[in-house]
Amino acid sequence: MNPFVCDLPAYRVTFGPGTLDRLPDEVRRVGGTRAVVISMPAEAHFAEQAHQRLGALSAGTYAGVVAQHVPVEMLRQAAEHAKNVGADCYVVIGGGSTVGVGKGLALETGLPIVAVPTIYAGSEMTPIYGLTEAGVKKTGRDRKVMPRSVIYDVNLTLSLPAKISGPSGMNAMAHCVEALYAEDANPIVSLLAEEGIRALAQALPAVIANPSDVEARSDAQYGAWLGGTVL
Repeated sequence: MNPFVCDLPAYRVTFGPGTLDRLPDEVRRVGGTRAVVISMPAEAHFAEQAHQRLGALSAGTYAGVVAQHVPVEMLRQAAEHAKNVGADCYVVIGGGSTVGVGKGLALETGLPIVAVPTIYAGSEMTPIYGLTEAGVKKTGRDRKVMPRSVIYDVNLTLSLPAKISGPSGMNAMAHCVEALYAEDANPIVSLLAEEGIRALAQALPAVIANPSDVEARSDAQYGAWLGGTVL
């Protein structure tokens, strides 16, 4: 066996249909008492579902995320809103852009994130963040930006169109493939990557054929989780 380093960050995952119902428990687990729910305008209905489940733990919603690489101006607006409502925790629900905003907020404030992804980006599993200022994107790595808890509720992916599900799932598979030949690859990451490829290769054709196939969607979400982990 060749020498290697395996340095996987710790995280908590709640996986399965209907697991959004466990959001209050996960917010409490990370120490939150007033969580602001962050989303894009197109995913405001998901944010409202999260808000309703949180009840007294919710500090309201912020649906101002834009579909691009976290402009610092928008990040500042989100941070100001969170401050005004007295938030001590962020719930980010939606795609990679929303998760990216949560990471930017965590980087600035140190407050914990609970992530609820609705596509197969996998960014909720990585310490990688990106911010765009004056048209220039800057990226970095910091474990402070990683969500403390991630909820994978397959029911939130059933409305994702095939034209988005397919490319998003293939992107997750690309993360797995890249992990197999990365310079810092190790046996544990390789096992996770191979399993991610297997799950996605099996699930994606079924998802495209029938977007309401819960079992296929669940397998795709599982593969995306592994893809983000090995990234």
